[in-house]
Amino acid sequence: MEDCQYLEKCPVFRYFKHYAQVVYMEMYCQGNYQQCRRYQLRQDGQPVPDNLLPHGGTLWDDQARPPTFD
Repeated sequence: MEDCQYLEKCPVFRYFKHYAQVVYMEMYCQGNYQQCRRYQLRQDGQPVPDNLLPHGGTLWDDQARPPTFD
């Protein structure tokens, strides 16, 4: 299956430890990316918030940001 064209620069992964990154990549980015809410918004030319998860949920509200795992 084909990978998502936005996979390499998708900012949401900096908020996950490695295991969670792998899970989301396998579920959405590597083959099933058309179901990713981030991909859908980007394809529609709309802004994609950093806290938006592939399934459409969010990691935090706009007032609280978690530390990154870079």
